[in-house]
Amino acid sequence: MFPVILAVGILTIPVVSDYSNHVIAEQAVSQTARWFWGHLVSVIAFGFASLAAFSINRYLSERGYAHWGIASLLLVTIGSVLYAFGLGADGIGPIASKAGGGSAFAFFEGSGIWVSGVFIAASIIFGLGLMIQVIGLIQAGMLKGILRIVAFVSTMVFMGAAAIPSGWGLYGVAAAALVLYLTIGIKFWYIQSHDNSLNNRTVTMGKD
Repeated sequence: MFPVILAVGILTIPVVSDYSNHVIAEQAVSQTARWFWGHLVSVIAFGFASLAAFSINRYLSERGYAHWGIASLLLVTIGSVLYAFGLGADGIGPIASKAGGGSAFAFFEGSGIWVSGVFIAASIIFGLGLMIQVIGLIQAGMLKGILRIVAFVSTMVFMGAAAIPSGWGLYGVAAAALVLYLTIGIKFWYIQSHDNSLNNRTVTMGKD
């Protein structure tokens, strides 16, 4: 659910081609509903990212790789909280400034370094959490062959795209998250189906 909800949120937010150009950002904020709801949905998405990390932590712990799971869960959760703070401030601040008789431009001018700093920290910490998740899943034997490469490349693209000072970079973040978690999700589904099949077979043999 994390990458799907994140993609919906990012696609809803009006694109700001250059975050350093606060005039362009102010024009994007003029689409108030899209700006607000896009940021809100993206915040919700990162809540699901923590739940995904928790599930992966359980999987790794059950297979004797708890250190990878705990580390990734901690970093992803911290990164998610920072993303939520940054997205919340960026989503509500400009709109609140306009509602109070000010301008979105003034908000971006006054808070740019703080909001940008939060996003940078979030990208680094969350990205490290994703990298540790991938390493742990490789060590646990879930990701093999080409899937390892796909997972690593997706993680690097996620981190790199998040550092691009443009709304177009967010599209790269959404795409990378979709590919990464689709890969992990399919493997989880396959393992779960395989385990259920074995359990059913065991029960049937026991009855016989």
